[in-house]
Amino acid sequence: MDTHQHPQAVVVGVDGSVTADLAVAWAAEYAGALRSPLRIVTAYPPDASAEEIRAATDDGRKAGTHALRLAWQHLDDAARSATTALGPDLQLETVPVPGSPTSVLLDESQRAAILVVGSRRLGRVHRVFSVSTGATSAAKAACPVVVVREAVSRSLSGTRVVVGVEGPDSGSAAAFAFEQAHRFGAGLTAVHSWTLNSADLGSLVSPQAQRQRLQTRSQALLDEVLTPLAAAYPDVDVRRYVVEGSAPERLVELSENARLLVVGSRGLSPLSAMVLGSVSREVVAHAHCPVAVIHARSARRPTALAQS
Repeated sequence: MDTHQHPQAVVVGVDGSVTADLAVAWAAEYAGALRSPLRIVTAYPPDASAEEIRAATDDGRKAGTHALRLAWQHLDDAARSATTALGPDLQLETVPVPGSPTSVLLDESQRAAILVVGSRRLGRVHRVFSVSTGATSAAKAACPVVVVREAVSRSLSGTRVVVGVEGPDSGSAAAFAFEQAHRFGAGLTAVHSWTLNSADLGSLVSPQAQRQRLQTRSQALLDEVLTPLAAAYPDVDVRRYVVEGSAPERLVELSENARLLVVGSRGLSPLSAMVLGSVSREVVAHAHCPVAVIHARSARRPTALAQS
């Protein structure tokens, strides 16, 4: 297969796991809908010589280290799955890259239109002491990232895209969500949540008045972010919810029957994300459907692909 790096490719990382297979299926559907190239990438330990790496071509895949041969096996399996799903017209390339999965995917994100990865469901202890490839890629990638979990969406075709709106800086996530809802003919559900903090409760204003103030302010924030996008996408059915409570919990609840859940990210480092428990990290860890994590700096990429 051609190893030339196509511009604006949908890139998916594979490692032979079940979640990687799910990620390939999602990426293939997305690439087909956008008529964009699909680039399937896998990482392998960089212990092969330069000669072995050059030998690992379509005509010499049996050469090289065991790790490199296994990498090609994962790529070939993923390519068969992608072409079976969408047919031979899909533009496809497969590339083994030496290095750690996270470093390889972060490098790929510099040139990708969107990066798709799988993410296993981790137990509580592992969530505290481990940083999954999917979560790290979502936190630091230079393009939008979609994380596909073992607990795939139970949604049917035509269900809604859900987007979490934290504040005015959520415009990039909201724009991406509108693009996806428009492209796939889905409705959009936008959610902003608020909670009373200790300062609110300690003020001279009654809790009921504080709640009303926060509700009103939150509704205005949601309108500020969504109104121009709703005007740009008049075909998208928009539902707006302002709720009291934990943002991750509300979003995870709504992901039960969602096609896609979209959240923004401030680009926290892996350590900070573990300590601070960002909304995007919590949603990636618990959602029941694919999760798109959008950074303000990467918002231009999906927009370029969104033209029908």
